[in-house]
Amino acid sequence: MKVLMVTTSYPDYEGSNRGIFIRRLCRELVNQGVEVVVLTPRIFSQSPLFEMESGIQVHRFRFPSGNTPLNQREGIPFLAMCVYMLTGLFTALHLIRREKPDVIHGNWIVPAGLIAAVAGTLTRTPVINTARGMDVRMSEKGPVKVLFDLAVKLSDKVTVVSEAMRNRECLSGAEVISSGVNEAFFRIIPDRGSLNILHTRSLEKVYDAETLIRAVPLVVQKIPRAHFIIAGSGSHESSLKDLAERLGAAGHVQFAGPVDHNSIAKIMESASVYVSAAVADGTSIALMEAMAAGLIPVVSDIEANRSLVTHGRDGYLFRPGNEHDLADKIHMALSTGISFQILDKKRRDIKDMICWNSVAKRFMSSYNQLVGNNGE
Repeated sequence: MKVLMVTTSYPDYEGSNRGIFIRRLCRELVNQGVEVVVLTPRIFSQSPLFEMESGIQVHRFRFPSGNTPLNQREGIPFLAMCVYMLTGLFTALHLIRREKPDVIHGNWIVPAGLIAAVAGTLTRTPVINTARGMDVRMSEKGPVKVLFDLAVKLSDKVTVVSEAMRNRECLSGAEVISSGVNEAFFRIIPDRGSLNILHTRSLEKVYDAETLIRAVPLVVQKIPRAHFIIAGSGSHESSLKDLAERLGAAGHVQFAGPVDHNSIAKIMESASVYVSAAVADGTSIALMEAMAAGLIPVVSDIEANRSLVTHGRDGYLFRPGNEHDLADKIHMALSTGISFQILDKKRRDIKDMICWNSVAKRFMSSYNQLVGNNGE
């Protein structure tokens, strides 16, 4: 079995965490005997156009990225996107002719999934496309919605990473296959007496770390020894540091900067609470990692999080953008808390569903089904 993995995000260089979970899926597929060829855009000029890593061919196509990921741009850069689509499609067609994949797997239905769908249609190669959250949000209206719907229509199979995403009419028949979590997170023994609160999302607008920073002084008023660890980086990092200084909270906030994905597990061992203030999300891998590690999740009350966290039972939900509500929920997590037995039961319940080994097997089943249908 050979799969062409067309993906909007993939680690750009050594130490990059962008699209890290796509690489983890690819590696697990390789472990299960699949030959994987990756096609992804080159965002940064220092990224190689081709590399072999862990048995995976990685091809990057050029487009005028401005050394900035698409999700960090204000608005949609139409000229850059036109070049993106054309060079991505031409490169995909070249790889299909040369590599002859059995299946094309698009990740993020726009833009990469549209490339996968069109290339598959032109070459009569089966296509499975996966919606991962950001693509669904950015395509709710306008021309991007038309392109999204077209990609879904041209696909032989569509999957989504959360049940909530099936509310979109064109995704109502999609299969739910969650993103995965490394099994190492299930082996973590968190310090449940710790007053460390962990945030591991990118420091971009959609993840709203500003609300968390504004909540810090409110939490510290009641729990002076509370300590916040911000693991990650992004375009808002400097402004968030300035905000922490202005609020007098800098002494309680550790900006850890970019953290290697393998090191996140070690940081989780020292924490007891995980926070995400995202105002929109798909199924959050960061949240699933925190749940696998046995941390108490305190997350924004958005649809994607409600499917993972039952408020007051195995975590807490707060009103998005409301630092006072967030501070109250963090205080509850650090004081009243959640039963350790419930947290551990949650870990056991989700393990078989979200371990990468299980996720890869489900995709393998889909690939085999598509190849079988294509041969009929």
